[in-house]
Parts: sequence; structure tokens; C-alpha cells
Amino acid sequence: MIPKSLTFVKTYSGEDIDFLYKKITEDIVLDGKDITFGSAAEPKRAREIYATIQLYGKAIPEILAGKTPENFRWSGDKITDYQDSFLIPLEEVGVKQFDDTDFEYTYIELMRKFKTIEGDIDQMTISKDKLAENLKTKIQSNQNVGVVYHPMYWDSHNPPCFNWYQVRMLDDNQVSLRLLFRSNDYGDAVWANLCGIAKAFNELVIQPAKCELVEIILTSSSAHIYANEADLAKKVSGFDWNRDENNKKSAVLRLLGHKPKA
Repeated sequence: MIPKSLTFVKTYSGEDIDFLYKKITEDIVLDGKDITFGSAAEPKRAREIYATIQLYGKAIPEILAGKTPENFRWSGDKITDYQDSFLIPLEEVGVKQFDDTDFEYTYIELMRKFKTIEGDIDQMTISKDKLAENLKTKIQSNQNVGVVYHPMYWDSHNPPCFNWYQVRMLDDNQVSLRLLFRSNDYGDAVWANLCGIAKAFNELVIQPAKCELVEIILTSSSAHIYANEADLAKKVSGFDWNRDENNKKSAVLRLLGHKPKA
């Protein structure tokens, strides 16, 4: 028997980030499940799917350069400044200023100073060394992984959304970067985080190991858009958040990229 409620799972693959962003947003708007999440004190209404995106070709240098899709909220200096925040010297990672610029944690802190009972672990350096060994021996490995989520944030109001990564050598010196997010805001955050994280891995792990990043696979266990971003979702996808307002489109036409009437 099929359960009454199942997760809507979608996979995407391509090098055109504008098209991918539009298609994912369209699927969230038209097929996503309406949910309320967050906390009792601060409930948030959203619509979500489970999404896996494979990026390659021209998408890789664009992401590394800080280019984001058309109609995404962040672009230009905001993105490149965010990328630079991942590349600060190790001794500055996690240093608190004790003012309103401090965060509970940063991704680069969890990646480079992961707290353990035996001290901090620089997972990026470990990944670089493992990748260099893979290249030297010409033996591929699934063991080059890191954990970004930390149990110490179990009671946090906003525990890390980025949870896990894998650096996988493919053919020759080519590399696939696999990222897992427990939660991804596709209206306001996903492409910014992707640009920052990919740049960090490229400059701190992949290039120092004399390898080349050719693929990124992003898995979002909750690829969502908040209901208060309905106008943005319509601008990106062309479809109204209120599904009753949309013309009925067959699955075939949607797969062919059929656009709704203006």
C-alpha cells in the first residue's frame, strides 16, 4: 500500500544555472508539499521538495566566480565577499569579536575547527591530503568525507543546515564535490552557500592537491521556499503561488519547458 503522504523527490542535471533555478522553483511551486516548520514560538509556512542537483560544465567556473542565477536575491559583491569569508587564515577562523558581527557558528569554522574531545580538527586539510594520496596512487576512494553538523548545536534555534560532504576523485585528476543539506532555502540562500562552499573546497582542498573540480552534486533533503517569498517564486518560475491561479499544464509540456501565459 502506498502511504497517503510521500515526499516529492526530484533530480536535476545541467550546466545552465538560470534554467536549473527556474525549473527547481517551478517544481517547488507546482508540486511541493505545503508545510509548517520552525518552532512553536516561530512557525514558518513553506513549500518543499527533496532535490538532488548535478552541476557541471560552465556552471562550475560560474559558481566559483560567484555568479548566481537570474532573479536570485544575492549577486555581485555580496556573493564574492561571502566567498572571501570562507578563505580567512586558519588562525582567524572562529575568533569572536563580541559584537553584532558574531555568529553562533560559521560553516568554515565547522569545516576547519570541528570540535572534538581531543581538540579541533581541520577537516579541509585532511580532505586535501586524502585527495593528493588518491591522485598519487590512482586509487579512488569513498572515504574522503567530512561532517559539518555538530551535536553540540542540538538545542540551537538554527542548527547547521549544511551537514556532510564528500570529495570524490573521478577520472585522472578530476573531482566531484558532493554536498548534503538538511534544509535549503531556495528563495534566499542556496546559491550563495553553494558559491561560498565550492570556492572554499576548490582553493583549500582541490587545487592544492593538483586536481580539478568538474562536478558538484547538491542534495537538499528540504528544498523549500517560504510562503512570504511567493512573489519571488512567481518571478523566477512564472507560476503563481496559489495553484488555482495557474493554467493547467500537462507533465509533458512542463518537461519541455513550456512557459505559462504572462
